[in-house]
Amino acid sequence: MKETYVDSALFVKSYVEEPNSKAADEMLRAIGTPLAFSHMHQIEIPNAIRLKRFRGEITRGQESAAVRAFKSDVDSGRLARPAYDLAAVFIRAEKLSAKHSGDIGTRSLDLLHVAVALESGCTAFASFDARQRQCAALAGLKLVPAKV
Repeated sequence: MKETYVDSALFVKSYVEEPNSKAADEMLRAIGTPLAFSHMHQIEIPNAIRLKRFRGEITRGQESAAVRAFKSDVDSGRLARPAYDLAAVFIRAEKLSAKHSGDIGTRSLDLLHVAVALESGCTAFASFDARQRQCAALAGLKLVPAKV
C-alpha cells in the first residue's frame, strides 16, 4: 500500500498535456507504483478526459489515446485499488463536510477523495487544488507537493 493518495486532476495531467503536466509526471514517478486508484478515479479520470474534448481542448484522437493509456495503467497494475470500505468512505466524507466545508468550501468529490485516502491508510495527499489540499491538511494528511 502506498502512503500517498493522488487526486484525479493530477492524474489527468499525466494523460493529457496541461499546465503543470511535467510537475505532475515528476510527482507520480517520485511516489512510485502502484499508485492508489479509487472508485472515484475510475469514473473521474476518463470523464475529465472526455470533457476536455467536449470543451475543444483536445481532439477525439487525443481523447482516445489518453483513455487507452489510463485503462492500460489500470490493467498493468500501475494503478491499484487499496483496501477500504466504501460505506465508511461516505461516512468519513460527511464528517469532513460537517467539520470543514462551511469554512473552506470543499466540494463533494474533494471530500470523497480525502476520505478514501484516510480510510485506506494513506498518510499523504497529492493535489494542486487549494481547497482539497486545505481539507486534506486539516484531516491530518501530509501535502504533496509541500507548496504549490
